[in-house]
Amino acid sequence: MVDALDKSIGALMEALEAESMLENTIIVFSSDNGGDPYTSVRNTGYNWPLRGIKSTLWEGSVRVPAFLWNAQLVQSPRVSNQLMHITDWLPTLYSAAGGDVTNLGALDGFDMWQALSLNLLSPRTEILLNIDNELGVAALRYGEFKLVVGSNGDASDDRFPIPGFNRPVNDLDFLLQQSKTAAVLRRFYADERPVGFGINVSRQSVIVTCGNLPFSDFVTGEIYYLFHLAQDPCELHNIALQRPDVSTLLSTSPPSRTSDFSTL
Repeated sequence: MVDALDKSIGALMEALEAESMLENTIIVFSSDNGGDPYTSVRNTGYNWPLRGIKSTLWEGSVRVPAFLWNAQLVQSPRVSNQLMHITDWLPTLYSAAGGDVTNLGALDGFDMWQALSLNLLSPRTEILLNIDNELGVAALRYGEFKLVVGSNGDASDDRFPIPGFNRPVNDLDFLLQQSKTAAVLRRFYADERPVGFGINVSRQSVIVTCGNLPFSDFVTGEIYYLFHLAQDPCELHNIALQRPDVSTLLSTSPPSRTSDFSTL
């Protein structure tokens, strides 16, 4: 399926090139949220090394990889760590196309176009991931911190290594050489460098590493979890007791939030 997707995107790029439309094109590729290797409706999707599966509030479910291409992006290629939610795509793309976002009325999403295209700070500082009063779980991302209230208390809270973890992978450089998209972009940029020049640096920078802390003190079934995601993207270390100031701040209800976590 991935090979067919590569070919179809390549054909689309060739068509845009033939019509001289690439200069004014924005391409966004975004994944679905979270694989499910565990439940009765499991699939072959694994979220390793992140914690959790689809429909949970851990990073393996809510963190989604994506890429954005446009000829006008500055400092491209680069890896973006700007906080963004799926609701931000509507005002972002509307703005990029020249629209006045104020004409859209009240929206949950933020216009991210300036932040993404110019590599500026994200206008978004928080994401309310969910408040589920039936299951008694909730989660809020605020800056580099993430507060989770409650858990499923079962294996869905775990991290699932990919089977055959050390198996060889396809030759990515060879696949890139065969890519129609790479050929189109080389012509577009009139680039005489080898296909994939500098791409290994980009590949390394997007690999999720679980930090330098030597162990995990995660215990399923606790009430409050607080993680510093910049240092602990794999949610291995619950710092709720070490940082009660942050836990208290995030579990109360400023005007921008719709419910008080402490009532769960």
